Amino acid sequence: MLPFYLLTFFAAMPILAYVLAQKTNNKGLVIGLTTIVLSLCLAIFISKFAILGSLQKQIINNKIFNQIYIDSKISSEHLKGIEAQLNEDELKNWLVKLAAEAINLKKLNSAESLITFSERFFITNNEKLIFYGLYTNLRDAKFPEYKDVVFSVDTESDLPCLIKSGNIDLFIMNGPEIPIAKKEINDIKDMMLTNLDSMIPGFDLASAHLNQETIEFNIKISCIDNPNFFYVKNLIVLNQTSTSNTYKINLNEWLKVSQEL
Repeated sequence: MLPFYLLTFFAAMPILAYVLAQKTNNKGLVIGLTTIVLSLCLAIFISKFAILGSLQKQIINNKIFNQIYIDSKISSEHLKGIEAQLNEDELKNWLVKLAAEAINLKKLNSAESLITFSERFFITNNEKLIFYGLYTNLRDAKFPEYKDVVFSVDTESDLPCLIKSGNIDLFIMNGPEIPIAKKEINDIKDMMLTNLDSMIPGFDLASAHLNQETIEFNIKISCIDNPNFFYVKNLIVLNQTSTSNTYKINLNEWLKVSQEL
């Protein structure tokens, strides 16, 4: 891509030749119109509100796209350059769109470097959810086999009563007190959880598989046929060779509680 001043020079050469010719009429009009046209072109390239953005933005943006197309890590020099050109909101929007485009194009090395660079700009809880969403999309693209991972309770499990209502929660053993998946249940067939049942994008069953975690599951139910409440609390080591893990509950694992759920 030629620098703007060279493009301007080459564009102006025929006009300059016309104006300098001895038999040219209306030189003043030609010079005036030329000045207006070149001024508009200049404004389009370098104005703060330019249609095409500033020339520097375009140059850096093109360099970054070139690196994405060959799926290389984005140069820190280019990232710092675009950071200097954009305000904070523009930068965050630009990073989200560019990272998403890199993931769609399966340029995962480039996408990962963009997401790593962007983490420090997403500060509020809502912004962090956007960042985690990007990370989750990248992870699912890199490890598609874990995208549909499932944990379920065997429907042949023994139950202490007919289920009226309840809930099932999955936690990482010795991890944060935030479930990686949770779900309200009305039947034993409801005791199946996927990544879609997570509270935080990326903090889910797939991440537990990738990190080879042991899962603690808690199940609490109320009964239709009696006033009692029951719960099960146990551990399961995820099968790393399968994305589907099933646990069968024996009757003696249910514990009775008197308080409401």
